[in-house]
Amino acid sequence: MRIVFPGPRRPSLAKSTDIPGVRRLAEMAAMDIQYKIIGGDETEYGPASLAELKDWIRDGRVAAMTKVWRSDLSMWSPADRYTELHDELARLHATAAAAADRALSPAGFWMRLAAYVIDNIVLALIFLAVWGTVAGPQHWQMPVPPQTLTDASMQQFREQFNLWLDRALPVFYPIFMIYDVLLNGRYGATLGKMLVGAKITMVDGAPIGYNRALLRWLAARLSDFFFIGYLPIVLRPDKRALHDLLVGTKVVYKR
Repeated sequence: MRIVFPGPRRPSLAKSTDIPGVRRLAEMAAMDIQYKIIGGDETEYGPASLAELKDWIRDGRVAAMTKVWRSDLSMWSPADRYTELHDELARLHATAAAAADRALSPAGFWMRLAAYVIDNIVLALIFLAVWGTVAGPQHWQMPVPPQTLTDASMQQFREQFNLWLDRALPVFYPIFMIYDVLLNGRYGATLGKMLVGAKITMVDGAPIGYNRALLRWLAARLSDFFFIGYLPIVLRPDKRALHDLLVGTKVVYKR
């Protein structure tokens, strides 16, 4: 007796179109849907196929609120009401936003200095609040400058101050990093930059995100050495500091 084992069954065309998105595309192709638009000059253009309409979006002729007519609906609606156009419209919006951000003016030295001062005041207040809870139980006192300036009193003050720094810096720097990375990663600006109307973006205008915000914070510690890393803000037309150059960011005025 000859035994025949059945091979794998191939899905039929009918079953492949059970997926809603596939079925909808198949229906649209079968109906040969045509589109028309009302252009910026209030003139009607079309009919056009879906592929041609997407080309118009990429060319900037169709935006989210452009009136579009579809033959199977026989009505005019904004382009963003049609799900088949969402991907192209999203890409158009992202491209336009990035181009607008690239055109923003760079924030200059004095505005960035103002933001720096504001941020340091905020950080000092946060640090003092946290330091009180850490230093209190340990009875760690902040050094007080001597009233009588002698070699011995100044030497004692320097020793006390260095000891205080050894204890304070491990508390301050995590606060500094969290403050900077969280705000810049989420909003593109610390409180200081928000108040002066500036923000940090990538060179192409895109948001920096948390990873780039962390890299920028680390790179900025190099700029802190003698503040030489901030000199390019004065010398360069794009006002980018050393840490901006290292990680591909820039500081610009918000729209």
